[in-house]
Amino acid sequence: MKVVFLYQIEVESAGGSDGNQLQKSSFPFDWCFVGAPEDHVHSPDEKVHKKDVEAMVALYTYLMKHL
Repeated sequence: MKVVFLYQIEVESAGGSDGNQLQKSSFPFDWCFVGAPEDHVHSPDEKVHKKDVEAMVALYTYLMKHL
């Protein structure tokens, strides 16, 4: 069975997740950050789309079974 997940690569020069520093490391290693896209991060108006959260949980579920 082939499973397809849509994804977006995110690289930010400021802010972002801890993955920002991992990507800039001079040491090679495998890693993956999984998170739903957010609007108005760290504010009272922070929002995520319900479908993005559902997709993120589905990906976590798949990864935990197959890694």
